[in-house]
Amino acid sequence: MPIYNLLSCSGFTEGAGGWVASTGCLQGRIGLVLLFFIVALVRKWGGEEIGMDFNFAFGLILSLIPYLLVITFFGSFKIALVIGLVGMLAGGYGGGIIFGGSEGDY
Repeated sequence: MPIYNLLSCSGFTEGAGGWVASTGCLQGRIGLVLLFFIVALVRKWGGEEIGMDFNFAFGLILSLIPYLLVITFFGSFKIALVIGLVGMLAGGYGGGIIFGGSEGDY
């Protein structure tokens, strides 16, 4: 079972260029950024629209860590993104219910 590394792109199929990341590795890297922005958008608009608290810290933790684990062991961008989104919803709204939202009343 190969291990996929997002930093060195080892384990992914080699790209055409020597210094350019391969397609699978590049998708994995862009997926991290995409997941962060989705968490930020859900925090801003998802919590306001349905009236539930969203905890940003737990949303990030439970989306990025499972995403990194799945992409490292399986190398599949799509599966990792879906698991990251499910973890974001569970961590963000679950953490918001238990610990309250991350926005304080200042």
